[in-house]
Amino acid sequence: QRQMCIRDSFLTGKAAMIKAIFFDCDGTLLSHTTNRVPPSTIRSLRRLREQGIKVILSTGRHRSELKGLVQLKDLSFDGYITVNGACCYHEDGILLASTIPLEVLRRIHAWLKTHTLPIQFFLEEENFINTVNETVIRSQAMIHTPVPPLGNVDRILSEPVYLMVPFGIRDAMPLLAQLPGIAITTWNAHDALDVVNEAAGKDAGVRAFADYYGFQKEELMAFGDAMNDRSMLEAVGTSVVMGNGTEELKQMADYVTDDIDADGVEHALIQLGVLSADD
Repeated sequence: QRQMCIRDSFLTGKAAMIKAIFFDCDGTLLSHTTNRVPPSTIRSLRRLREQGIKVILSTGRHRSELKGLVQLKDLSFDGYITVNGACCYHEDGILLASTIPLEVLRRIHAWLKTHTLPIQFFLEEENFINTVNETVIRSQAMIHTPVPPLGNVDRILSEPVYLMVPFGIRDAMPLLAQLPGIAITTWNAHDALDVVNEAAGKDAGVRAFADYYGFQKEELMAFGDAMNDRSMLEAVGTSVVMGNGTEELKQMADYVTDDIDADGVEHALIQLGVLSADD
């Protein structure tokens, strides 16, 4: 009944208001069951852009990872929210950047001298990890991404860091809970954490693009599947959660669509009247 109410409101004119749609990557556009973007999703995103609707990728991934993600080669975007909103950019350059506070990095650096914990650090153009274990290998395999290269952790004291990914929540949380100025989200069944500046977040990226284009909240839609998508879904006028998404996220969504591998993106866009079923 909730879905039908949303659908009815779109069919009476709300669909025509949508000017930008934000899409999470993993689990929303990119299936980790098939390791590909469904053909229906590729078709839908192309049709959206042909209609003049801005299509923006919103992901926890870093731009260095996106460059190597061949699964996205058939997709075009008008903008990018990366590292969970810590770095947002479009063809004209960086729109928003939030780095992890230096004091936090100093404390992480000192802590690692006496503790062993894999942490991946994302700089402006590259990323590295201090050590690798089975948790890292398993986590990266689940998202079809290579294990990051090893690097010197001393670099975090002299170069901006946009994102940290500690692997091993039980080992990392006692330290992270004491650090100021950061925001933490979990991914990959809680084996890994995303740590960014507290001013970052996918919602900050949504607002940055809305301000840049002059769009209002009700003119925005977003698709997601995991808890790091929640702030993005709350920042738009219409939120869509994939059928393969978390149950907690589904409870707050305006519309729950089908599984990613059951053409969930296309079905939602058609059901909500953003795209027609005729083409």
